[in-house]
Amino acid sequence: MEEKKRYALPIPRGMTTGIVFEAAEKFGLEIDQEEAPQDAFDSKSDMPTKEYVPRMILVGDSPETLMVAKEYIAKRHEEWIMNLEEWRRTRNAQIMKKVRKR
Repeated sequence: MEEKKRYALPIPRGMTTGIVFEAAEKFGLEIDQEEAPQDAFDSKSDMPTKEYVPRMILVGDSPETLMVAKEYIAKRHEEWIMNLEEWRRTRNAQIMKKVRKR
């Protein structure tokens, strides 16, 4: 029985989690996370010794699918950032309407 090759694509830590999950569902990919380095946790207390946030990793059968997913994630993240400023202005205006003027 021939094993399928698996390819991995690390996602930068700053990407929105919801967008990564959306891309994984859309392109049929699996989500994993990178392994912690040996010195990230104290062996006696099992507490973190330094700040460590694992990166998400998309896993798939073809590098082409991963590259399409990467482009999709980048595009959606950019759209999200652009709309975030508009959402903040709108939300600020809503709050200011509710605040009583003295």
